[in-house]
Formats: sequence, structure tokens, C-alpha cells
Amino acid sequence: MRTRDVLAGALLLNAIPHTIMGLAGKRCMTPLGGANSPPAANIVWAGLNILGGAAALGPGTWRSIGQRDADERLRAITWGIIAMAAFAAVYELTPSAAQHRLVRAELASSPAPATRRASPRPFTGGPRILAMTCT
Repeated sequence: MRTRDVLAGALLLNAIPHTIMGLAGKRCMTPLGGANSPPAANIVWAGLNILGGAAALGPGTWRSIGQRDADERLRAITWGIIAMAAFAAVYELTPSAAQHRLVRAELASSPAPATRRASPRPFTGGPRILAMTCT
């Protein structure tokens, strides 16, 4: 079993919730911004996870291996996915995760500052615009 393939599975799975929360405009914990990371930080973190997962896989090497080796690598990727899913499930049951959710909920329910627009800006296209609308 290749350690890099296990790592790739974990990184690629971790990108999913951060992508969802970032695109939804919600806050979620990341190493980039802490427990109350803004949506843009979640998008960046998801992108880093995808890039890291792709780099760990070494996509060019898959074409040169046989079916048996590909199946073995896929098994290692699956173990990485299972390990990350188990870690995430256990973490969500901890008091620390409950506290992070409580802080985010309190911040979301507090009144918006006077300088903030009452309605969200419409999406006008492009990744740069998307990053600006998520903040």
C-alpha cells in the first residue's frame, strides 16, 4: 500500500465539505483562518486539498501501471477516504467541535454591521468575482 495514495484519498475527501461550505457562503474551520474561517478561506483550503491530492496521486504514473497495481492503489485511496471520514466523524462529536459550531451560529445570528449590504451581490462571473462575493 502506498502512503501517498492513502494521503491522496484523505485530501480529496477533505476538499468536499470545504467546497460546499465555501460555495454556500458559510463559515467552517480551516487551518487558514481558524475555527471561524470565512467562505473564501474554505474555497482556498478546498483547492489546496485538491491540488495536494492530485499531486500525491501522480496522475501520469497511472497510465503506465497494470490493472492489478491500479486496483491496489485504488484500495489504498479508499483506506485514506475511510480514515478521513472516521476522523471527521469522531471530531464532530468532540466538545471542541460543538463549541466551534456554537460560535459560528452566534456570529451568524448577530445583527449585520451598518456598512454591510442587506442583500447579497449577484454573481457576475469569474473566480475573482466569486471570491469577492463570498467574503
